[in-house]
Amino acid sequence: MGEGEPAPAATPPAIKIFISGNSGSKEISNAQHRITMILKSLGIVMEVVDISAPGVEEQRDFMRAGAKKKEGQRFALPPQLFNGEKYCGDYDDFDVANEDDELEEFLGLPRKTPKKVAAAEGAPAEAAPVEGAPTDATPAEAVPAEETSAEPTS
Repeated sequence: MGEGEPAPAATPPAIKIFISGNSGSKEISNAQHRITMILKSLGIVMEVVDISAPGVEEQRDFMRAGAKKKEGQRFALPPQLFNGEKYCGDYDDFDVANEDDELEEFLGLPRKTPKKVAAAEGAPAEAAPVEGAPTDATPAEAVPAEETSAEPTS
């Protein structure tokens, strides 16, 4: 790297998704597939770790130690998401964050797009135009009645 050259951009850490490649559960398979599809569509760097593959016992133990297990489960089941060493959540947490437009925050990543701003409760919505007041644009439905009348005039 010479003088005057910009430093290479640091690549964001990959989101680690722990999956099971041979899960007999359709629910788990669908959840794993949905997570990877959404992250790919958003261009989020991810690393998929198949805990059922041979030689990944250490990774599986890491997932089990850091992830939350649901009531009645012996171990935390995939899919589980981590950002480096930080546990993000399971599929249910991911789904809620995605639906609430809080996926980047959930994953601990900087936002790429501005968050959709919902109207605050109790705040007035855009004021409806007062009847008879001039408007900037005439909507298509506001064509004078004489032109839209289907009845023949005599």
